[in-house]
Amino acid sequence: MIDNKKQNCIDSLSGSLTRTANWRRGLDARYNDPRNGRASGLLVRLAGETSSLTDHAWSKLRPFYNWSSPTWSEAVSAAARKVGFHNVDTFPAFTETLVGVLSEQNPAY
Repeated sequence: MIDNKKQNCIDSLSGSLTRTANWRRGLDARYNDPRNGRASGLLVRLAGETSSLTDHAWSKLRPFYNWSSPTWSEAVSAAARKVGFHNVDTFPAFTETLVGVLSEQNPAY
């Protein structure tokens, strides 16, 4: 059984990835850069994979997770914007990128 905090984190990640996919889709319509369309598709796929968040990845994210924290939201958004760029094209790569962003923002961890 999944704990509520982990489930809330999964929901947060899914929502952010979906919002970023919509943003990338808008960029794709405005600019002639095929990377945005590719990134949008990857983001949609990753949003669908959030329920596969491993216990190992969760253990790395848990110290940082706070659904109401602007720091959390900004870090998830920053990591999501890297999807399709910067070699972030799998859910494990996304979670590792997110941990990296969060660690930079919170050097005490």
